[in-house]
Amino acid sequence: MPEFFKFDQIEYHMGAAGRTVKVSSDLEEGSILVIKGPSGAGKTTLLRILARLLECDKGQVFLQGQNWLSFTPQLWRSKINYLAQKPAVFNGTVLDNLKKPFALKIKKDMFNLDEAIDGLRELSLNENLIHQDARTLSGGETARITLLRPILFKPNILLLDEPFASLDDNSARSVMEFLKRWLENETGRGIVMVTHNDIYKDISGIKIQELELSEPGVN
Repeated sequence: MPEFFKFDQIEYHMGAAGRTVKVSSDLEEGSILVIKGPSGAGKTTLLRILARLLECDKGQVFLQGQNWLSFTPQLWRSKINYLAQKPAVFNGTVLDNLKKPFALKIKKDMFNLDEAIDGLRELSLNENLIHQDARTLSGGETARITLLRPILFKPNILLLDEPFASLDDNSARSVMEFLKRWLENETGRGIVMVTHNDIYKDISGIKIQELELSEPGVN
């Protein structure tokens, strides 16, 4: 049986000095792979490579045994969804923002309003927010809304860059519980996450793997 998600001998350059990062790892189905390391180690760059937003110099990635190059970039990103540390908020309401990914031809007209409202409740947000101007949201509300957006798109893998950075402890716990339920609700799901917040260690029942990237200048 093929491994669920695997990146093999990914190689890329970091910084003006051209430090080379070489990394391999895999993610078990239903698990979270936490990428750790100091600033400048290449954590965000690795996430963007896995999302096919940046090119690496060498290496291969596999989803359920299929090479990433067998997917079109658009199809790959529908399955492997990247959420930046400061994701974009678009003009319009929260509903407009949640529906934004569904403008893509690959999943056009598949938006489910009931699922969106349920997601707001699960993230401890008032469902009436759905009609609010997205630009008036607080930092914590924005973080949760922009997390819900890719969740509704139903990817196999979430690539999350510091998803708790704008959240207080209670909100971070709520988000972590939400991610746990997302992993458990269906098969064929996993998370690769960069975070300095160890809140995931406080949530029982989550399968955690860790990958440590070395300090800049250390191979």
